Amino acid sequence: MAKLPKFGIFVVAVLCSGLMSPSVVSGAKIMLAMTMVMNSVSQHILFSAITEPLVERGHEVILLAPQYKVTKGLTEEAVTGKIFFKNSKTKEEMEEMAAGLQSIALGFSQESVFQIIGRVRKIFPWFTEGCFQLFKDQETLDRLKEEHFDLILTMPTCGCDSLLAEYLGVPFVVMTPLRRAPFFNEDIFGIPAPSSYVPFSGMTTFTDQMTFSQRIANVIMRYVTEPFFMYLARRGLDQIQKDHNIRPDLSIDQLLGKAQLWLSQGNWAFEFTQPITPNFVSIGGITTQSPKPLPKEMNDFVEGSGDHGIIVFTLGSVVASLMNDELNEKLAKVFSELPQRVLWRLKGTRPRNLGNNTLVSDWLPQSDLLGHPKTKLMIYHGGANGINEIVSHGVPVLLMPLAGDQMGNAVRIQAKGMGFPIDKNTLTEESFREAVNEMLNNPKYTVNAKKAGAIMKDQIVPVREKVAYYIEHILKFGGDHLRTRALELNFIQRESIDVMAFLLLVFISFFLAVKWMVCKCCGLCRRKPAETRKSKSD
Repeated sequence: MAKLPKFGIFVVAVLCSGLMSPSVVSGAKIMLAMTMVMNSVSQHILFSAITEPLVERGHEVILLAPQYKVTKGLTEEAVTGKIFFKNSKTKEEMEEMAAGLQSIALGFSQESVFQIIGRVRKIFPWFTEGCFQLFKDQETLDRLKEEHFDLILTMPTCGCDSLLAEYLGVPFVVMTPLRRAPFFNEDIFGIPAPSSYVPFSGMTTFTDQMTFSQRIANVIMRYVTEPFFMYLARRGLDQIQKDHNIRPDLSIDQLLGKAQLWLSQGNWAFEFTQPITPNFVSIGGITTQSPKPLPKEMNDFVEGSGDHGIIVFTLGSVVASLMNDELNEKLAKVFSELPQRVLWRLKGTRPRNLGNNTLVSDWLPQSDLLGHPKTKLMIYHGGANGINEIVSHGVPVLLMPLAGDQMGNAVRIQAKGMGFPIDKNTLTEESFREAVNEMLNNPKYTVNAKKAGAIMKDQIVPVREKVAYYIEHILKFGGDHLRTRALELNFIQRESIDVMAFLLLVFISFFLAVKWMVCKCCGLCRRKPAETRKSKSD
């Protein structure tokens, strides 16, 4: 057999190594689809944390968004280019809409069920308006086709981006804050989620140990309430689907279920455990950054706290104030009595009862303060990014949920023993004092928080590298080999109801057959002695 020359061997080796190398995917073109007219700052922070490592690895990440969209929180390093489609709203209207998130969040926490439903009905058009504008803008659609994207990244708010992915013929990956998004869940993705121990809505106080009545409510929310809200939020999308001939044979849920990967910003350090599939990837802690030095004035204030340490009070990136001066006065009075120093993010009127131990600022470097060794307690509303940062840094937390999934996050923190929630609508000076003192004086919260932080950090690779690996894995191989076949089955097949019905029918048939045979035998036996006696008498 002829031998290859040394140069030939070298060429073959290089080709083989290139084919087998994990870096074979480079320079992919990825769309970051943010087609909804409004997103929160915290969501943009999450998007940045996911796309920054992709840009670092040489991929293009192109932002797609409506014109004048407020993208505060999205870093310059997160994208390499931007495409804006036409928008019927003005720049001022878009900015006003983004600013209105604070009043919406605060309103949810103090309104009745009917008021909340009325408010939600006004918000629903925000979900789909961007989608209607995009699919009216044929010029942008044509440009997107010409770009030849390799992958789409999206947070599935209403299903618009799944329509876009199918229209362009491009695979897509979904990302959600914590467990699931309101319009993307385990049922859509084919992951088993037993209603007996998986609380389906993040807006409830249910844990993985539900009572009978809670399990009933859990099933109703899963199969009635949430599908109804999804229907309201998606109204009109079927017309887009029809007008552009986008797989009219599939529902929006079925199109969403074609996602190659689900990146969920949760971690088992504070989540309730549940079944998952290989294409479900936990990315909890991805927004957490190493603490940086504090500004000098703030650092002097923190260091001056001595052994007592500090308390950090902030309600996240959206809500800068409780907009309740009377309640703020009560909180300030309690803070003034503490030996700890307090850093309070607050815009608006400064409380009269403010003590010398309290520093009020309209901005706080939240992550840097959480990573500071003198931080003893965090008071927080329960937003997704902050919860991940709090858990990662191992800080106990007193929660003041306002809206959305914050109540569900608070319940999970309480179940893990890292803190507990308080209701701002019924909060009194005394109840707040008791809650703060319980958190500061009971060591179990700190112990549990430190344990959860150690669990979150105990990973094979840093979470940003993990995200980049999985996305590049999808770029190389697709995600079909990671998918469960549950979505290919209807509900009756998936839950084996037809099998159980068949087996029940077989059992009943067998039972009736045996009964018939026994009755026949017994009938013969009863008749035979009678016939014998009759023959003897004859």
